[in-house]
Amino acid sequence: MDKIDIIAAAFDFMGFILYWVQTWFFYQTICSFLEPRKNRFCRAAAFLICCPMCIMVIFPRDVFNITANLPLFLVVLMIGFRQSLLVKGSIVLLFFPIIISLNFLTQELTGWIWNHYFHMNQLANTMVSNVMILWQVLFWFIFSRISKKKFREMTQALDTRSWLLLDAICLASLAAVISCVYYTPEQSYKIWLCMLACMITNISAIRLVYYLAEHVRGKLVEKNLKLQQDYYQELEANQIEIRKFRHDMNNHFSVVSELLEDGKEAEAKEYFRNLSGQLRARSRTFCKDSIVNAVINSKYNRAVEQGIDCFFNIEIDALWFLDNLDICTIFSNTLDNAIEACMKVEQDKRRISVKARCMENGYFSYEISNSKNQEIQVEEGHYKTWKRNTKSHGIGIENVRDVVKRYRGTMEISYDENTFCVLILISENSNLS
Repeated sequence: MDKIDIIAAAFDFMGFILYWVQTWFFYQTICSFLEPRKNRFCRAAAFLICCPMCIMVIFPRDVFNITANLPLFLVVLMIGFRQSLLVKGSIVLLFFPIIISLNFLTQELTGWIWNHYFHMNQLANTMVSNVMILWQVLFWFIFSRISKKKFREMTQALDTRSWLLLDAICLASLAAVISCVYYTPEQSYKIWLCMLACMITNISAIRLVYYLAEHVRGKLVEKNLKLQQDYYQELEANQIEIRKFRHDMNNHFSVVSELLEDGKEAEAKEYFRNLSGQLRARSRTFCKDSIVNAVINSKYNRAVEQGIDCFFNIEIDALWFLDNLDICTIFSNTLDNAIEACMKVEQDKRRISVKARCMENGYFSYEISNSKNQEIQVEEGHYKTWKRNTKSHGIGIENVRDVVKRYRGTMEISYDENTFCVLILISENSNLS
């Protein structure tokens, strides 16, 4: 074997290594969006299938390769990752045009350089191919580094409607990429710009949806801060009332003493009842978790104002394995729905019962039941609102369902003629953060 053959073999081996490096960075990019399964064999199988998929050469009018690559990508996601089919399908629509455009342009540029500068030189062809593979490696390396710390949060924050919107945007790129490959003209360079545009469009869609998710989370943070602000304002108001009460304590005792001396026991008891009402704290400590306490205090005061009989049994020190925004979503949405339902019931029949605890075995359980007199309407698995403005209301229970689904918990809804009940169970081991 002469030196040229040894060098060519070395470049071939380098290309083989680069293929696997490219596969690794591509796999890491997907892991930034989706959660891998815990089973090592499933993760290994998904990684191995990623290799032929992400390095598959796409030629002009290459119907077989591009058609085979699409279901192959879906198989990778089904085997190796845990999210719902909707999310996995969205990731396919998001990444498939990027993969095809990158591989197509790489092959085309390699072929163009080969035909114009290195014709009939096998060693030069191997070198050029390795350089082009290196560009692909660099692309997925940068992509994986950018997305490593950001986009998993995006997939957790988006609801079904957001994913469907993303699908609609990416469907145009998918159709354009497939059409360009199926019907590539003789002068293939004419579609290079289109393929590049599809790649840029989908990358931009990722950024756009990330900002959308940040907006959603920002709204939840704002709502969470508002609840805490209300909570501390109630505490401050309570302290002011206590200080006022202490300041007037001697006067109050003098009044009661005079009433008792005059034999007016009924008036004295009534006066004590009024004092008790003034002294009663407007903000109560339902549990040690500040977020849960803030939410429940805010909703409790609203419920009391509506004459609703409330029972709360909260045994929570801390919910460290749940995001604060998700805690707020679960408690605030279910309590809002319960209060709205009770307000349509006769005042002496208004009841809300809340039981929540974080158990020693790492489970968070939450049960809320409320009285009702409206008929429950279910359409395509979704609970319809009783409110007139159906566009802005009626999505609270779906938001709660999305949160529970992200933590792979269970949510059961049951009801009869007079009662509506929601039961939620989430395990510490299912934490996605």
